[in-house]
Amino acid sequence: MNIHHASSIKMRSVKKRRWEQFITRLQSTLLKNTFILIALLLCTAFLAREAYNRLCHSDFFQVTALKIEGNRMTSKEQIAALSGIDIHSNLLAINVSEIKSFLESHPWIARVEIIRDWPNRLLITVKEKKPVALISKDTGLFYLDNKGMIIAAAAPSQELDFPVITGLETFSFNPGAANQLPDSLQQVMSLLKLADRNNTILPEQNISEINISKSGELVLYLLERAFPIYLGKDGDISTRYYRLVKVLRDLYKSKEFAEVFYIRFDYQKDSILVGKEKPDSLHRG
Repeated sequence: MNIHHASSIKMRSVKKRRWEQFITRLQSTLLKNTFILIALLLCTAFLAREAYNRLCHSDFFQVTALKIEGNRMTSKEQIAALSGIDIHSNLLAINVSEIKSFLESHPWIARVEIIRDWPNRLLITVKEKKPVALISKDTGLFYLDNKGMIIAAAAPSQELDFPVITGLETFSFNPGAANQLPDSLQQVMSLLKLADRNNTILPEQNISEINISKSGELVLYLLERAFPIYLGKDGDISTRYYRLVKVLRDLYKSKEFAEVFYIRFDYQKDSILVGKEKPDSLHRG
């Protein structure tokens, strides 16, 4: 081995040791900085948590006003009680998702929006389910939605100006199973949807009662005059509705409406009988 080669080997060995020493120092520095960073993050998190806890108990964020909008069938007192919000609540500390869940568990409430109005006001906007009819059951009157499902029992203090469906007093409703409703009730709901378009001749407001017979036939009674209109059970309900509208329009126009005692859609095929003489007996369904 010559002197030049030996010197080269020695130089490489020195460089290697220096590189290893540099890596060791770098690792030590990185490890130290990591510990410092973790410590700083923990301290920051602790201080942030402490600050948050103090703010959650601060009078500055104490709720001083609770505004409730969109309620009609439910009272503001009911909604406030169900939300759990009072003058001791802290706007920062309240759990909006939890309050929303509580409120939407109410049978009348479909959706809820909750907005924090800093620093101390809370706005609750509810969207209630829309009743379209009342159904008579053995246990009383109940509100129905547009799918024919029960919303809640009707209270005397609530609005009762809706068409009343009778004849299904013993029918057992399965919550959420609108597809299992009797065909006759589905026809009634379709008829009410047509009437809800505010047809001037037969609006929903002029329908007093719809009776469903044991055989599924529909008998309609007007609020204006409570004579029976036998709609039957066969044929498209929209066709029957608009045929009835045409009959009533002609009766109003000819001023013969006051003389009518009954209207029968089940008289003969494609024929409607308008009875202007009181029969020996009129029965519902």
